[in-house]
Amino acid sequence: MSGKSKKNIVLWAVVIVLVVGGLVLIGTSSTSAKLEIPEGATKADVIAFENYYKDKMPMKYQIWKDSPHGQNGVSCASCHGTEILQDEDLVYGNFQKVPMETCGACHEEQLEGYSQTRHVVATNYSQGNARYKLLDAWPAMKTQGCDACHTKIDNNCTCCHNAHNSTVPKSEKLATKGQQVTGSLVNGCENCHMGPDHPQREAYESSVHHQVAMVTGEPTCITCHTDPSNNHLIIQLKDEYEEAGRQMLWDNCLKCHSQEFVNDSRDNVEQVKKETLRIVNAARKIIQDLYRDGILEPTYGSLLNQEGIPLLNAKTLGYSHVSQIESVMFELFKYAEATTIKGAQHFAPDYAHWHGAASLWQYYQDIENEANRLRLEHALKEATGVSVDPLPKYKYERETGRELDSLK
Repeated sequence: MSGKSKKNIVLWAVVIVLVVGGLVLIGTSSTSAKLEIPEGATKADVIAFENYYKDKMPMKYQIWKDSPHGQNGVSCASCHGTEILQDEDLVYGNFQKVPMETCGACHEEQLEGYSQTRHVVATNYSQGNARYKLLDAWPAMKTQGCDACHTKIDNNCTCCHNAHNSTVPKSEKLATKGQQVTGSLVNGCENCHMGPDHPQREAYESSVHHQVAMVTGEPTCITCHTDPSNNHLIIQLKDEYEEAGRQMLWDNCLKCHSQEFVNDSRDNVEQVKKETLRIVNAARKIIQDLYRDGILEPTYGSLLNQEGIPLLNAKTLGYSHVSQIESVMFELFKYAEATTIKGAQHFAPDYAHWHGAASLWQYYQDIENEANRLRLEHALKEATGVSVDPLPKYKYERETGRELDSLK
């Protein structure tokens, strides 16, 4: 064999060794980080726990394994403990599997900020109203339509953060080197803050702010709605925090805009809100007067004050088990009012005007026309003595008639 041939054989042998070695490193890279063993557990406990769920939910297991947590040795047991969950706990409605405090053991600053927000009382806020209590008779809808947002958000972090891939909900343009992100410009807020009753996502995505963010990565929800010192401290805008919160929110506008521009914009939003509430209150009074005049009978889904008059607000009025005119009232304040105001607050002209203000008038006129019809019907009944017995109201299969007792 010539010297040249021997040299080629040696060269190929080196190449093969390097390739095989590289494949081995790639194959073991996902497990190269030191496995985290929680206090009180053994390595065998951790591995047994992972193997159990690897077989039970393989795709979710792989998502975790490929995630920043999985790549850095944060084991399943680090978050879930080593106790195997019973089958009855592995259900859709179990929204409390990993409490926020578990995440806070590592993410202390984030937990400290989030614990000061209104989100941590989301369950109490969502459950103390007529529409939620009425769903005691339709528990599947309560789980899917209420608890999936409100119960989850004040118990764990996965309402905003993906549970097993542990990526950060922000734009690729703002990602640090090696950071895995979702690419979201709405920072995970879209999981709840969307839809007809609070269309913040839709309003933002039709605004100039969103157009700018698609190019630069900002402004996003976090840019405007969080404390600059902690992006998990979401500014509170209700109750005793309202005045200070709104000032902080408008101060965040000064990151981009002049004080004069901010002042004028703020006045514009307040004027839109003021007239919107006047329209809604005028419609509310039309219905309340029907009660005062004995024309409209109380309905199961609308709570009354001590004088027997309905309050017709978010706490006391449901969308079900009410009269037609009260149903329209629900859509007026819960949908059209919210869309008009949120559209204006997010500087989304189409949502403020066409989706919002135009709908306000449509619902107001529907209420006015229905009130006129009810008054005419009542007058004819009084004059002729002729009446028609109404059809019985629909009832949920599990309805007891006592769903609202705790609110009365």
